[in-house]
Amino acid sequence: MIDIALKYGDNLNSNIHKKTMDQIKLSISDCLKPQFPHLLRNIKKVIEKTEKDFSSKENREDESFLWEHTLLVSTIAYEICVTQGEPPLLPLIASLFHDAGKFHRGEYHANNISEEQYSAELAEQILSKQGMKQSQIYEITSSLESLYDEDKPMTWIAEIVHDADFLAKSGHMGIAYFFIKSTLRGHALIKSLTESLSREMTYASVLPQNMNTETGKKRALQKKKDILTFFKGLIKELNDHGATSLEIKKIPWPCPKNNKKTIPVSLVVPSACPQCREEIRVLSSTQKGIKCTELVTDLKCIKCSWNNQTSFCLPEICP
Repeated sequence: MIDIALKYGDNLNSNIHKKTMDQIKLSISDCLKPQFPHLLRNIKKVIEKTEKDFSSKENREDESFLWEHTLLVSTIAYEICVTQGEPPLLPLIASLFHDAGKFHRGEYHANNISEEQYSAELAEQILSKQGMKQSQIYEITSSLESLYDEDKPMTWIAEIVHDADFLAKSGHMGIAYFFIKSTLRGHALIKSLTESLSREMTYASVLPQNMNTETGKKRALQKKKDILTFFKGLIKELNDHGATSLEIKKIPWPCPKNNKKTIPVSLVVPSACPQCREEIRVLSSTQKGIKCTELVTDLKCIKCSWNNQTSFCLPEICP
């Protein structure tokens, strides 16, 4: 399957966009079957169980949001490999594991450890039982550990998985997942926009620069346009109907790696405090997060207790 993918990459690439989720699973399964016939089923079982253990505490639905996202990331990683003539097997497997540790033991970031570290541990356990060569396991685990870790250089596998992950969370798919995640968190529309849209719009604005692969850069240009156009239009429509009074403020933040460069941070800010209508001030700082250095913005009312905080992973907005 790998040789076929490399030889007929252009034809496969054009067909990927027409596939349903069942066809996507079949393509991934076909790539894995010759060497690892039970791997897809085993990963699916782990992801669904840990998410269910976590979700039961939050009274959420039984359907696996995380598994659906994993399949999308995997097929985009496969597409990037096919388009660029890279062997897809190891990036495909790494993408299947990239979020496997997100809800380790039914918790999110248990013991303040990133999901990538737990994902690497799971990958080593499962892939060893599948009989994979230790050299290949190391390539996958080291790639997972380097994802979103500013202190570790990305491997070629990590670059593909990183781009696939961000592309899956951007454009029209990103918009859909934004509202799905907001609903899962129990947030209504206005609260979701106020609390989370700054992050979505900032990441979208720098998406092409954040890509590591040429295929990722090409896909990101259109996705950036789609997501910014939609959310700007949504804010305008809500403002026109009097449902909100939101503004998009651009705050240039110095890039840590290049003092001459600034990061175009987009903050979605109420024009006045939602509680007392007084002025809102914006305070910014940096802090070391679990996975990376974060830019933290605090919106605070000058009079009452209203406030809102948003954090951005600096390496992702200043690559």
